[in-house]
Amino acid sequence: MSFLRRLTYGFLLGGLFFAGAILIGFIEDKLISTVSLIGTSIILEAQPAAVASLPLRFHPFSGALISILGNLIPIPVLMLTFDEIINRWKWVERKLQKASVWSSKYGKYGVWVLIPLSPVLGAYVCIGVGYMMRWNPRFVLSSILIGMFLSSFIITYGGDSIVRLLRP
Repeated sequence: MSFLRRLTYGFLLGGLFFAGAILIGFIEDKLISTVSLIGTSIILEAQPAAVASLPLRFHPFSGALISILGNLIPIPVLMLTFDEIINRWKWVERKLQKASVWSSKYGKYGVWVLIPLSPVLGAYVCIGVGYMMRWNPRFVLSSILIGMFLSSFIITYGGDSIVRLLRP
């Protein structure tokens, strides 16, 4: 598949994630706040956006979901074009050959390390780590999604519980 076709598919998938987040904001009747939350999620990752959804008075479930969908917008472009970027930079490809030895040894189980790392490092960095280690992209994406979902929902529901306890 050509680079342009992969780029187009990546933008289309990102557009679907954007449309899903906008739809949730439309249902919540908070369209402007949703766009703000999406921007926060793209730049700062899903977890800070999940925290930001609480003062914007989103329900914890929809705030976490908008944060996750907003964070997923650039991920298809990254995942579908990362190989092409690496192939164009030969010096990076040579450096990654050393990592492939370690990856073949521990790759079956090492990818699941990204579950606790994705909230800390962020989804974009974890995708880069997964590609540099030559791990299966499906496993990389699934481990990142598990980490994002768990952390975003824990943050929003935990924060909402704390706010309800402290509210008179």
